[in-house]
Amino acid sequence: MKDNKSTFILRLTLLAWKNIWRNKVRSGIILGAIATGLFGGTALLSIMEGWVLSTVKSDIENQYSHLQMHDTAFLANYDINACFDREAVEQKINSSDLPGNVAFRLNLTGIIASPYNTVGVTAKAVIPDEEKQVTTVWQQIPDTLGTYFAEDVRNPIVISKKIADKLKVKLRSKIVFTFQDAHGDMQSIAFRVGGIYKTSNGMFDAGNVFVRYDDIFVYTGLPFGAVHETAVRLASIEECNLVAPQFKNLFSEMDVQDWSELNSGLALSLKWTMFMGPIMLSIFLLALAFGIINTMLMAVLERTREIGMLGAIGMSKGKIFSMIMYETMFLTLLGAVVGIAVAVATIYPTLESGIDLSGFIGDDFEDFGYSSIIYPIFNVRMMVQIVVLVIITGILSAIYPARKALKLKSLEAIRQV
Repeated sequence: MKDNKSTFILRLTLLAWKNIWRNKVRSGIILGAIATGLFGGTALLSIMEGWVLSTVKSDIENQYSHLQMHDTAFLANYDINACFDREAVEQKINSSDLPGNVAFRLNLTGIIASPYNTVGVTAKAVIPDEEKQVTTVWQQIPDTLGTYFAEDVRNPIVISKKIADKLKVKLRSKIVFTFQDAHGDMQSIAFRVGGIYKTSNGMFDAGNVFVRYDDIFVYTGLPFGAVHETAVRLASIEECNLVAPQFKNLFSEMDVQDWSELNSGLALSLKWTMFMGPIMLSIFLLALAFGIINTMLMAVLERTREIGMLGAIGMSKGKIFSMIMYETMFLTLLGAVVGIAVAVATIYPTLESGIDLSGFIGDDFEDFGYSSIIYPIFNVRMMVQIVVLVIITGILSAIYPARKALKLKSLEAIRQV
C-alpha cells in the first residue's frame, strides 16, 4: 500500500510538473516576474542589512569596542574628576577570566588650535599597544599620512582628515591642545601631527584626536593610575550579548554599557532593518501572489474538461487539489530559485569589495555616522526567511485556483467543448 501511494504521489508530481509547461509562454512570463521580484527583494534585503551591520562593525572597531566601563558620573558631563583606578579594575578582570582584549583611556574635552582655526575635540589619551587591541583607527592611516604615534616625533598627536582640513595643518605641523585640569586650571600642551586618519564615520572623525597617555597625564592633576574609560573588545556581537551581563555583575558599582547602549540610535536602526526587511520582502511577494493566482486560475479554467475527466475516472477531489497545489508550488519555487540565484551571483562579488556610493552621494552618509561603502551580506537567517516567505506565498496563491478546480462538476465539465 505504501509503495502504491508513493508511486501515485510521484506520478502526480510529474504530471503537475508537465502541466506547468503546457503553456510555455504564460509560465515563462510568470516565472520571469517571480524571479525578478525575488531578485529585487533578496538584493535589497542583503544591501539593507549589510549597510547597517557594516556601520555597526565600523563603530565597534573604531569607536566603542563591544563594551565600555566608566565612573557612574562620567558620561553625564565628561567631568575630568569622574575617574577610577586602573589597577583595581585590571586586577578584577584578570581574576575573573572573562574574555576580551582590554584598553584604558583618559577622555579629555578641550580645544585644539592651529594658527588658522580652532576645533572642539575629545582627546583620547591611550597606551598605543593596548589601543591597537580594541580599535582599528591605527589601520585607517594611509601610508602617506604618517603613522600611529611615530617614535621620532615628540608629543605626537593623531588627528582625523576632517580636523586637519579645518585646522589647515599637515604632518609635522604644530598644534596646541587646551583643556581644564582636575583643579580647574587651564592647561595648554603643544603637539606635533604624527598621523592623519579617516574612518567611515564622519561624526567620530570630526570630534576625536588621539594622544599618548604618558605625554598628557602629568598635566591632568589626576591621581596616579587614574583613567576615565575601559574598552573591551570581544570576538563578536553574539559573544558580547553573553558576556555583557557578567561584566555588569562584576562591576556593579560602575557604569558598564555595551555598544548598543552607547549608541542606541544605531542599535535601533539595526533592529528596525531586521524588522522591516522581511516585511518589505513580503510586500514584493504579495504583489507576485496576485500574478500567480491569475495564472493558475487561467490554467484551471482552460483545463475544465480535462479536470472533469480526471474526476470522472476516479481521481478524488483531494488528489486534484494536490495536483493544482503542486503546480503552483513548482512555479513559485522555480521562479524563486532563479531570482535568488541571480541575486547571489550579482551581489557576491561585492561582499568583500563593497558597493561604493561616494560617487553618487559623496560623504553625506558619513556625516551622519553611516558608511558610504555598503558591504552586502548573505546569512542563514536571511535565506531561511526568504524560503519560508516563498513557501507561504506559494501555498496561499494555490488555494483559490485549487478550490476553483474542486467546484467543477465532472459530467458538466466533460460535456464542455
